Amino acid sequence: MNEAIHAPDRPPVSASGQQPLTDTSAAAAAPALSVTAEADSDSYAPRNQLSTPPIAKTAIVLESPPNEIGAGRLVGVLLLFIDEQGRVQRIEAEEPTLPPAFEQAAREAFLGAEFSPGEIDGRAVRSRQRVEVVFDYAPLPTR
Repeated sequence: MNEAIHAPDRPPVSASGQQPLTDTSAAAAAPALSVTAEADSDSYAPRNQLSTPPIAKTAIVLESPPNEIGAGRLVGVLLLFIDEQGRVQRIEAEEPTLPPAFEQAAREAFLGAEFSPGEIDGRAVRSRQRVEVVFDYAPLPTR
């Protein structure tokens, strides 16, 4: 199985963490949130306002959920809310959604990850990071 994590419009980042996770999107369609959740979300700077995006300090390894068999390519988009210390405080799923067990596996991987925080002009800030998660069960091409 080949698993990868990547941001939209960017090449995939393998689960081995060869490249840092980045996000080039200015805004993403998000599911409706409550007024309180929207206000809290606004306190996290979006990628387009950051001078330096959050970057994973170590490889983020996705493990397939136990007793789950994936077929083909499973894709989901997660919105990470990262605090000034680089800790993921919460995660929201966007469309397309992964099957529940795969989404939970991705959430656990990101909740356990440590990031360098996003910055605005050298100052660490709370930020939102949009990432695309891919569980790819397609066979690798042979040479």
